[in-house]
Amino acid sequence: MISLHQKLTLGLCVLIFFTTSLSLAQNSVSGRITDSAGEPLPYVNVFFSNTTFGASTNSNGEYQFSGFPSGKYNLTFTYVGYVSAQQQVAFDVDTRTVVNKVLEQESKVLKEILVKPDTADWKKNFEDFKYHFLGSSSYARKCLIINPKSVFLYFDKADGTLVAHAREPIIVENQATGFRIKYFLENFEFQSKAGVFTIRGIPQFEEMNPRNEREKKRWIRERNKIFDGSLNHFMRAWYEQDFRGNGFRVARLYRLPNKERPSDEFLNERIAYWRKKVSGNRKLLRSSNSITEKPRVANDSLRYFIQLQKLPTQIDSLIDESLTGKEFVDAKDSSLRNYTGILHIEYRELEELEYANKVGRPDNLVRQHSLVQVLKPLRIYSNGYYEEINSVFLENYWSWSEKIATLLPMEFQHVDY
Repeated sequence: MISLHQKLTLGLCVLIFFTTSLSLAQNSVSGRITDSAGEPLPYVNVFFSNTTFGASTNSNGEYQFSGFPSGKYNLTFTYVGYVSAQQQVAFDVDTRTVVNKVLEQESKVLKEILVKPDTADWKKNFEDFKYHFLGSSSYARKCLIINPKSVFLYFDKADGTLVAHAREPIIVENQATGFRIKYFLENFEFQSKAGVFTIRGIPQFEEMNPRNEREKKRWIRERNKIFDGSLNHFMRAWYEQDFRGNGFRVARLYRLPNKERPSDEFLNERIAYWRKKVSGNRKLLRSSNSITEKPRVANDSLRYFIQLQKLPTQIDSLIDESLTGKEFVDAKDSSLRNYTGILHIEYRELEELEYANKVGRPDNLVRQHSLVQVLKPLRIYSNGYYEEINSVFLENYWSWSEKIATLLPMEFQHVDY
């Protein structure tokens, strides 16, 4: 499953997993899918989330697939009219695992929610949905949502929140990377006033057929470009304990109280006081050709406290260091990271021009800078999968770039051509 949390301060505060060294051992998974009455379910879609690996059940509800790299996966079961299910499964070399599953039928309440008529402003809301779902990078412009009318949108004007539901997988064709993505949307919410964007869902990948060798090479080139410097690349580097060798400069960042900014309680009291003074002096200002000292003091004081209120409540303090990735390893388990906090990540490549324009710079002569906030210690597996997924928040460059348009399957490897 992918869960992405982003805080839109450009700045945005949400997830994608990849593998490092992928040994294509003969790992396999198989099983049988039934309903609550024990009857076999044919044609159930069984796959590893965020990969191209999967199969459908036969008439007896049986499935089997193999040949995938070692690591941890979310084994996913989807079937029309039934509640989707997932189960985490880990594989070492030549692991053969059996997973049987009972699927439950969707409730009438859920069905009614999914077929609820859309709002009158669907077209505008859909453009906003695409902007946050696909992103605004150059890759987003090369993505096409094949079934847009399957997306139901609701915009709450009172709190400025856009919510999306989908009664079937959202199908995205990415002409830049050559992947077709079936995205089983579970949650989409954009709170415009708070500047918070959350998306959660299950992606399934399928290779598209290139028209010629030239297009195939272009897809490989774009996939490599997306991967380099991505969150996925970073997680692999962390697992390998080699940030520097992968082009990352990583340092710890602390957020400290801003001593120059008084408390909200104090500022609110002072602003209310001086606003009352200014309001009381308006008649005097209108009836006099010259501004007296007293009204000037009130206006200047009000302006001063409003400026103080605009100051950030916290300031970032960056440690002058370059971590390797070995600093946060638990001695008892080399895959367990015991770090919580904020990491500042700089990648050697320049940011995209679209991002530079977004943050008000006329050029993209700045290296990619991102922040990763880890709320709970991460366990990272050999294929780059990490947990707990919901404990990771992104800010700055990755909060802008890590969208569906730049999503790659978990088994992706950088390819030389």
